[in-house]
Amino acid sequence: MQFYDLSRPLTPRSAVFPGDTPVSLTHNLLLRQGDACNLSSITLSVHAGTHVDAPRHNSDAGPGIDRIPLDVLIGRARVVTLPVTNAITLADVQALDLAGVTRLLVHTRDSDVPDDVFDHDLVFFTPDAAAWLGDQGVRLIGTDAPSVDPVSSADLAAHRAFLRCAVVIVENLCLRAVPDGDYEVMALPLCIAESDGAPARVVLRTLTL
Repeated sequence: MQFYDLSRPLTPRSAVFPGDTPVSLTHNLLLRQGDACNLSSITLSVHAGTHVDAPRHNSDAGPGIDRIPLDVLIGRARVVTLPVTNAITLADVQALDLAGVTRLLVHTRDSDVPDDVFDHDLVFFTPDAAAWLGDQGVRLIGTDAPSVDPVSSADLAAHRAFLRCAVVIVENLCLRAVPDGDYEVMALPLCIAESDGAPARVVLRTLTL
């Protein structure tokens, strides 16, 4: 059995979406200064680093991150590599073998982007590709890009297409060292009541034959 940690570490240098809250870490107590323990506080966007979008991210009526069913976030998943340069199109996803796949993690060139660099030309999904995946029964989509939409998008059409199909979105994964294939995924966001998203530790485990 082998584990792959797909999570990008959170540090003050972590790249965030343009205009979003940067990550900051404050050491409130320090053993080396005579305090009883080390104690820190953190300030960040709930969409910093590897994170899960809640339906509330794109709909006031959508449930928060604390209400996403665990059986969507944990279970069998397929990793596929798409050698696209910009957009993941309907033709790209229709070419995939998705029989029985309910959780799909897409590996693109964005896995090679350093943690402290924001890819303004990120790999995104076209809305028809997002809708088609939902129609095929995908319930969780993971991407190594920081968004499923282009940075310049004003309407977040791919986000909304996934939302209409009740597909949970996991963004900013790192799939650099992961071979394509089937795994068990555990994508567990922080349980922040009614939040529109949350940072997550996302782990793959090879399947037991």
